This record gives sequence, C-alpha cells and structure tokens, in this order.
Amino acid sequence: MSQVKMWGQEEFWGLGFEWDPQWLLTPAQKELQAKLIALCETTLRANAIESDAQYIYPRKNFEALATLGLLSLTVPKELGGLGESHVCAAMVVETIARYGCPSTAMCYTMHLGAVAAALLRYHDNVRLTDILKRLDADVLIGTLSYSDPETGSHFWYPISSKAEAYGDGWKITKKASWTTSGGFADWYILQTTSPGFSGDYSDLSCFLVLKDDVKSNPSEWDGLGLRGNQSGPIQV
Repeated sequence: MSQVKMWGQEEFWGLGFEWDPQWLLTPAQKELQAKLIALCETTLRANAIESDAQYIYPRKNFEALATLGLLSLTVPKELGGLGESHVCAAMVVETIARYGCPSTAMCYTMHLGAVAAALLRYHDNVRLTDILKRLDADVLIGTLSYSDPETGSHFWYPISSKAEAYGDGWKITKKASWTTSGGFADWYILQTTSPGFSGDYSDLSCFLVLKDDVKSNPSEWDGLGLRGNQSGPIQV
C-alpha cells in the first residue's frame, strides 16, 4: 500500500494503513480520512485532554469538525452536505475516537443519529431542512433522546413521555434518564408515545425540539476518555 499514515510531519508511530480496511474507502474518503487524522493531531487531541481533565463539553472539537464539513457528513449534497455513506461515517467516528477524542466521538455518533432521523422526514418539513442546511456554518450539534427513567435503555417503552395535539403543533412531555450532549446540543430528536396513544408501544413518534425548551442536568461521567460527554437526564 503506497499511502503512508502521517502524524504531523512524521510517519505515524502506531499501526499503519496496512492494518486498516482501506479497500472499503473511495479515494475521496481516504483524502477526508487523512485530513481528519491531521486535524486530530493539531486540534482534537489537545482539546480532549482539556475536556477530560476539566469536564468540558467538546464544542471546540465540533467547531473544528465543521471546518471539514463533517457535521453534515451524511446530508445530501443538494442541501450542502458531503452526501457520504454509512461506511464513511463509520470511518469518521473511528478516526475521531482513535486519534482525537473519545468524548467527541461519542457525541458525534449521537449527532449523526439525530441527522439520520431528520433526513427521514426533512422532505416536507421546513424546519428540519433549515437545520440540515446550517449544520456546519452555524455548528448546530444534534442528539437523540430516547431513554426513559422507568425503563432505562429499553427505549421502546417511553412510559414517562407523551405527546398531545396542541393548536397547530404538539405539546411534548419528555423525561430521559440520560442523553448524550444533554444541555449542550442545539437540537434534539425526542421519542415519545404518539398523540392519541392507546397502550400499543409500537405506536411511537419522534419530535424536533430546540435547546431552549430542554431542561438538563449534565452529569459527571468518569469513563475512560469520556468525561467530556457529560450525559445526564433531561426534561421537556
């Protein structure tokens, strides 16, 4: 393999690309990977130390990722995104975690999950379309909030949450036992039981909620390299 993994001005001191599944990546994806590794060396890694030592949410790293267009990695090109695949998304998350900052990788994973949920319904939703177009320019961090204080990670039973029709919109009641980026994200995709819920827990809905409507309680995570994550309960 001719491609050499670099770390700054020198060859990377760890495993080279011969140990990575590079055959899965297109030339453009390999170029993006190299740029991201360089960004990890210059920026993300140093910020990771600060985040982990001082319980600081890694927003500065998201600002750096936005310079490469990575907040809209999977957003279609017609909306200004990179239009990349899930293979590329897996590579980006792995690269951030391996060379840069585990907390950022965790929060970025949930951001991609929120983007995926938004992409499912943006076609006839002006607000979702607007957010998807501004992810990088305005560094709009998204996250998913599905957990429930009564059922934990069994989020298909959101017992503590509900939605009701209210005028031209919806009144949401949401309690989550933990939410990655809770209190720091700019927009949330929440899961509740659907309006008119009759006891069938296959009848669930997701809603877009902006940060000003979210009450959060960031917690002190003590996982290895994950102290910047600060996942904690939220309430809407």
